[in-house]
Amino acid sequence: MSRRRALDGLRGVAILWVVAYHYVALPARAAGLQRFPLLLVLADYGWIGVNLFFVLSGYLITQGLAGQPGDGRAFWGFWAKRAFRIVPAYALLLLSFPLARALWPASAPGAGRVFNSAIPLWSYLVFAQNLYMAPLGYLGNDWLRVLWSLAVEVQFYLFISVALLLIPARRRVPWLALLAAACVAFRFSLYLTRDGAQAALVVLLPSRLDGFLFGGLLALAPRRPARPARTAASLALLAAAAAFMAILHRGGFRGMSMYAVPLYYTVLSVGCAALLDLCASPTGPVERLMGSPPLVEAGRLSYFIYLFHMPVALCVFHFGLGTAPALGGAREALAMAAAFAGVCALAKLSFACFENPLIRYSHALAARPQAAPGAPA
Repeated sequence: MSRRRALDGLRGVAILWVVAYHYVALPARAAGLQRFPLLLVLADYGWIGVNLFFVLSGYLITQGLAGQPGDGRAFWGFWAKRAFRIVPAYALLLLSFPLARALWPASAPGAGRVFNSAIPLWSYLVFAQNLYMAPLGYLGNDWLRVLWSLAVEVQFYLFISVALLLIPARRRVPWLALLAAACVAFRFSLYLTRDGAQAALVVLLPSRLDGFLFGGLLALAPRRPARPARTAASLALLAAAAAFMAILHRGGFRGMSMYAVPLYYTVLSVGCAALLDLCASPTGPVERLMGSPPLVEAGRLSYFIYLFHMPVALCVFHFGLGTAPALGGAREALAMAAAFAGVCALAKLSFACFENPLIRYSHALAARPQAAPGAPA
């Protein structure tokens, strides 16, 4: 499957939005900054970038698997490519944790928040950390905080690869739609029957599965060149999702808010799927905007940036200013800009020297002809 620049650009939008949330919104909120309110509001919704990643992942993974023959070789090829893409940089981040903890003074500002082991480290090795985070109501230490979403991703890969293997091709759309509806029901039952369910709504696969499945359903829909009616429908869905979030944020649902909260991931996923549809068969303006070189490059480097943007910021502030990451003055703003430049430079180096060679090798490995039974190895 050839790469489409608009989809790389969409991935770039997602990662820049996530980084804005961690580098701008959270530090500004902690410092009580009020300047640039529109920018801060936009950055404050940067967590939606993760939901956008989930929908895009569901689209690409389902599209890749649905076109494969239903045999073990396709299953093996899929997992080989996913493992070579995800595990190396992920393992590098996990290895950096004990090293950084050993070098970091325990008396440093925020050291306990950065390096605590409330989530067992072994759980990260098997992508099960989210199962500990849900009952604790805690996303883990700052160094490894973003890895909850990697657990959800890998669990989805397992789910969808088995589901598409078992469900006949002609029945995939109704089954995936039914599973998406079951996901909404699961969130309602969790939210209405369990106190302190917020973390579980965020980090458990059944709570987030509809986002992946909406992307998957879009992948299974017939692909046609962009048409005005379809473009208008996608724009309308995107606007409706934005309006829902704005009303919920302002308390406009009032007494019905408790019933609206379990729906907002679904509404967000519909909006993200509409945005994805605009980029999957883009019109000229969308192609030019989303295919712009800065967004495409950000999308290409997004995985490393996502994993390492918080550790890099922690290091820049600790070794440069002797503080935890914050905003509030020119020095802090400069340090945050340096952290962003640094993680982008490291991501570019990692992709060229480490990640891309492994990706190429995994594709060659998956394409290697399988030996016939009884043939010499």
